[in-house]
Amino acid sequence: MYSFRNLVMGGVLALSLLAACGSPSGDQAGEPASATEPGAAQPPEVGEPVKPPFAVQGELEGLLIVWFDEQGQHTAKTRAEVPEARREHVRIDSLAVPPDQRLDGDHVYVADLRKPAGDGAYPVQKRTRSWLDGHVQSLLPVPEEPSGDVTLYMASWCGACKAAARYLKSRDVPFVEKDIEKDRAAAAEMQQKAQAAGKTPRGVPVIDFRGNIMLGFDQQGLASLIDQAPAKPNPI
Repeated sequence: MYSFRNLVMGGVLALSLLAACGSPSGDQAGEPASATEPGAAQPPEVGEPVKPPFAVQGELEGLLIVWFDEQGQHTAKTRAEVPEARREHVRIDSLAVPPDQRLDGDHVYVADLRKPAGDGAYPVQKRTRSWLDGHVQSLLPVPEEPSGDVTLYMASWCGACKAAARYLKSRDVPFVEKDIEKDRAAAAEMQQKAQAAGKTPRGVPVIDFRGNIMLGFDQQGLASLIDQAPAKPNPI
């Protein structure tokens, strides 16, 4: 996505804004935001294949086994207790490993328990805890919005986000704002909605307009969605 600090100045709001924020400093038009800047989408984390200081084979008796689904995390005593559909990303560890051989607090072992390799061991990757948190969040069901209509995923420094909010208000469209930098659940929710729509957000804003996912603030496109939306009946 592209970023601008001040997208809307005076009469520019009347034009179509095909922009999104990628950094608080405001990149020049046509320059993608750096993945290291706040609010910019990060490239998918690639796990590091490793061989833990304990055996990961057979039924994994004696190991710490944690698997995840839409209900959160669950522990198991053996591989057989992990549902087949949830065996691709399973956290494992051993409490018998000496402190000097343990991973630092920012990383975990994640095993793929679907099929062992030729030596009988299951593939294991070293992953960050932040990746694991994101993976767990991606499995959780998306909560229903109180408004049930429009959600603006934004960041406080994003000019395009503020422009989108002003436009929605000018059209009397009720919406919910969610700051993805302050709310990790909102960030995961945004990613999940976008992926379900076959889109990859690279910044903010991301607008969920009654199930239509818009990347960036395109005023003409948003106006079209608003004009096409059925009017809500007035309360009696």
